[in-house]
Amino acid sequence: MLGVLVAILIVLFVIGVLPKLSDKRSLNVKEETNASAVPVVQTVTVQPAAQDESVNMPCNLGAMQFATIYARVDGYLKGRLVDIGDSVKSGQLLAEIDTPTIDEEISQASADLQEAKARLSTAQAALRGSKAQVDSADADIKKVKTDQDYASITADRWRHMADEGSVSLQSRDEKNRALGAQNASLEAAEAKKRVAQEEVDQAVAQVDLAKAGIAAKVAVLNKYKAQQAFKYIRAPFDGVIVTRKVDPGSLITAGSQSQTQELFQLAKLDVLRSYVNVPQSISHNIRVGQQAEITLSSLPGRKFMGEVTNVSGALDPQTRTRQTEVKIENPDHKLLPGMYAQLKLTAERTDKWVEIPSSAVIPKHKALQVVLVKDGKAHYQDVVLGRDFGDTIEIRSGLATGETVIVSPPDDLREGDAVAPAKLAANEESSENKSENK
Repeated sequence: MLGVLVAILIVLFVIGVLPKLSDKRSLNVKEETNASAVPVVQTVTVQPAAQDESVNMPCNLGAMQFATIYARVDGYLKGRLVDIGDSVKSGQLLAEIDTPTIDEEISQASADLQEAKARLSTAQAALRGSKAQVDSADADIKKVKTDQDYASITADRWRHMADEGSVSLQSRDEKNRALGAQNASLEAAEAKKRVAQEEVDQAVAQVDLAKAGIAAKVAVLNKYKAQQAFKYIRAPFDGVIVTRKVDPGSLITAGSQSQTQELFQLAKLDVLRSYVNVPQSISHNIRVGQQAEITLSSLPGRKFMGEVTNVSGALDPQTRTRQTEVKIENPDHKLLPGMYAQLKLTAERTDKWVEIPSSAVIPKHKALQVVLVKDGKAHYQDVVLGRDFGDTIEIRSGLATGETVIVSPPDDLREGDAVAPAKLAANEESSENKSENK
């Protein structure tokens, strides 16, 4: 019985324990093999990202030229020649205002001008008379000087003869007295000339004053004529009447204050413009002259092209956006001022970005990294992200086109570990599709 029991135990040991020991040795061998084997990882090749970047923004359309037309004179509206929706040309008569007050002021100013001209004629006549008196005084001075010269010569001659005793002293004294009389006459003639010259100066001043009066009256007359011209309301440029707020007989008040009612509003529809606030991320790539695309829900299927004409030199610190003006050609007037639209701007980046699957980016060491495969080994690389499209993401810096990155890298993968890259089929198909699209 004891021998049988021992035999049974031996059989059970052989059947149950020995296979388990063999399996354990096999598992150990497998573990050692797996530990020494190089892990296989899914990889993709870094592809270049699109160089253009687009942004869609809501916008309001406005006229390139828009004017609110007010009256410059008071009166009653005599006639209105246009209505809303009418196309007008630059200089075309839109309305006429009755201005009897200004008409009478023009008549008064014309009469004042004629009076000023008459004053000028009188002053010029007085000037001519004063000049004639000066000429007469000059002639008198010349005559008196001639007589004075003769009297002086005679007095000298008689003085010599009196010294020799040829004539009496009485005769000599008479000649000296005659010379003194001629000297006095010369002084009187010169004084008369000075008086006449002063009269000439006064006459010249009166003429200048009369001319200044005429210039003032002409300025007043031209002022009233200019005001009278404002009775005719004309279009400042080619456009369409978008608002009309007066009818014939309405009281018109001059000015453009808030309490003053405008007559018309005129818009130029051949060219429209829109102001959009471009986000900071794309604003530095916006250039004057580049194209913009405008679409409207009210005009499905149509696209209108615009051109960037002005770009602000600074960003709004409140919204971090850059104001941009877009000009839109509108020859068929399909677009109207005040319409709401969507504006698409596409800018080309100067930097070379790349694109990889989003699952290739991992947070590590307080940074965003990807795992590169270089010479069969894993290498962690810091990157700076661009735009995130969900399945893919753009990398602004840290990667170059053609490099190989690991998709969903294992958590236990360490720097410098050997890896066996296996291309991701989806990435290859995506690369082929991109090349076909290009």
